[in-house]
Amino acid sequence: MFYGLMTEEINFSYDGGLYGELIRDRTVGPGRRPLFHWTQVVRGDSTVDIAVDDHSGPSTALARSIKVTVGAANESAPAGVQNDGFWGMAVRPNTTYTGSFYAKTEPAGVPVTVSLVNDQTGTTAASATISGLTGEWKQYSFKLKTGAVAASANNHVELTIARPATVWFDLVSLFPPTYHDRPNGNRIDLMNMLAAMHPKSLRLPGGNYLEGDHTPERYQWKNTIGPLVDRPTHPSPWRYRSSDGMGLLEFLEWCEDLKMEPVLAVYAGYSMAQEHVEPGPDLDPYIEDALEEIEYVKGDSSTKWGAERVKDGHAAPFPLHYVEIGNEDWFDRSGSYDGRFAQYFKAFKQRYPDLQLIATAPVKNVRPDVLDEHFYMSAEKSFADAGHYDHADRGGPKIFVGEWATREGEPTPNLGAALGDAAWMTGMERNSDIVIMNSYVLEPR
Repeated sequence: MFYGLMTEEINFSYDGGLYGELIRDRTVGPGRRPLFHWTQVVRGDSTVDIAVDDHSGPSTALARSIKVTVGAANESAPAGVQNDGFWGMAVRPNTTYTGSFYAKTEPAGVPVTVSLVNDQTGTTAASATISGLTGEWKQYSFKLKTGAVAASANNHVELTIARPATVWFDLVSLFPPTYHDRPNGNRIDLMNMLAAMHPKSLRLPGGNYLEGDHTPERYQWKNTIGPLVDRPTHPSPWRYRSSDGMGLLEFLEWCEDLKMEPVLAVYAGYSMAQEHVEPGPDLDPYIEDALEEIEYVKGDSSTKWGAERVKDGHAAPFPLHYVEIGNEDWFDRSGSYDGRFAQYFKAFKQRYPDLQLIATAPVKNVRPDVLDEHFYMSAEKSFADAGHYDHADRGGPKIFVGEWATREGEPTPNLGAALGDAAWMTGMERNSDIVIMNSYVLEPR
């Protein structure tokens, strides 16, 4: 368990990064500019208007949609809407892309053509036409197969219509081939790079991403499981909206694919805008929610939430030995973490006595099994403090260095930072009787 990974949705590291989805803002979520990455497509004399429909969507979770009203169009001059992806879309030769969308139309029977198009040349790399749309919301699936095209990062997706009609779209999705061919899966190239590191653990679902800026914006795991159409999405702390396509089960399958053990972090009643839940009865619902999350991870089919995981497609329980209660709770100026941690600790140990429980700040009321400590340092500090744990109290909790890095260099660390990292690593390895896990953090900038 010594060397592991820490993950967080920051700088588009899930959506637009590891998660394979090519469409940006695939659902119409709240926001001042919900169609920022959706723009009109017009050819010849065709006309089209696109707008958000606040009153029609494919599910309760996704209650809004893109309304595309084509005033004039024909086969040689279609019109519609396009998505620019995450700074373009990668297209490779002889590759099959798997896509889908939810739609309804007036009048019924209007075909929709989906195309991968080069930004500079306008050349179509692959296309498919979907027929049979009706006046009721329904999901439609398709495949786009490229031929001997040149590899390019500068592409977009178009959805076009060749006759006057109104079509509503939502949850428009397009995936390249994914690691282990998982539907709704991860990029092959990045997963291969991670696999080459041979990590033993993954702390999930992330640090600040777990807490959110405000309590309602926390990572609510129940909103991230089940069909994508039933996931309402949520704002991340980094000023964009998370699709929640990489939900709790997808995190766990990531662990399974790389043979890592999950280190599950659960929301503990604190969000970054200094909002917290007081210990006592007010905290009980959050503790119960976390217990249900643990049951989803490790419960068998005889349990309520274990059965829900089976329903979601994963029959076997996942291994789970470490649970982290909160994230960086030393930022909580209310001083409530001592009481919050003790309340979680007692409830978790009653239900799961063998779990190793990780505190994110020093506490007094209860002795945690493990303490999570974070270090972001200059190279000079990394060299000077390489012996940080040489004289640590061996009678205290074990240590999880959940985030650490030498932060010098732009946009990536330089040689001095690498040497600082190496010095710090020698100190952790030398003290691996007490430092049982660690995860290096590289934040792209």
